[in-house]
Amino acid sequence: MKYPAPNAHIASSRLRGFTLIELMIAITVAVFLIGGLLMMVQSTRNTFAAQGQLAQLQDNERLVLTFMTEVIEAAGYFPNPGANTSTAVMPIAAPFAAAGQAVFGNFNANPLVPDDVTIRYGAGPADDVFNCRGTKNAVAPYDTFVNRFWVKNPNTANPVLTCTFSSGASPAADVPLVNGVKNLKIIYGVKRNPVDTQSCADTYLNANQMTPADWSNVCTVKVTVSFINPLDPNKPVIDITRVIAVMNTAGVNS
Repeated sequence: MKYPAPNAHIASSRLRGFTLIELMIAITVAVFLIGGLLMMVQSTRNTFAAQGQLAQLQDNERLVLTFMTEVIEAAGYFPNPGANTSTAVMPIAAPFAAAGQAVFGNFNANPLVPDDVTIRYGAGPADDVFNCRGTKNAVAPYDTFVNRFWVKNPNTANPVLTCTFSSGASPAADVPLVNGVKNLKIIYGVKRNPVDTQSCADTYLNANQMTPADWSNVCTVKVTVSFINPLDPNKPVIDITRVIAVMNTAGVNS
């Protein structure tokens, strides 16, 4: 009778692999670890995407206010007062009912429907006066710029703040400025109390409340721009408001 070698049992034990239960436990642990890692990666991607969307919103807010401030501040300006007058540079022309009038707007009583505002001024070739396209005048002795800010497609998923620009040298053309602008609300600061010398504006009115005299006496324009929430379009809009001084009026009366 043959007997196994003394070390055969030990060698056999060393060659034995994992049991089925051990493999199942190892796979289960690995699945949980991989799942946690994937959740962390997805969370990081979502956070990064949200930060990018919020950064884009801030850029759009700055862009909108830069364009509108640059234009509204220049309302009523005209070059070389020794040779020109406001009534000659800005004659009666729709929607402006009076010569020299530089600001006009439309108001909608529905708070969800955008207002619009139209601004005009004169610009000489040497003036650093820009229109809503970001360009200057090259026509001597001056050109009259007309800029109308309004919201295109406000009831769609992609509303656009738009400027319609025209001048003596340029036919009217729409200039898309910023996507995601859902609403635009505007009120006007005017002076109705001539005794009050503390400020050039003592009353704020919407366009429907303005009189012809008010339109020629606009000192400030309060603009509220509403953006679609970039993180969730179904959430309330994000508002940003700025009061913009009309330099031609505020500089004289303040």
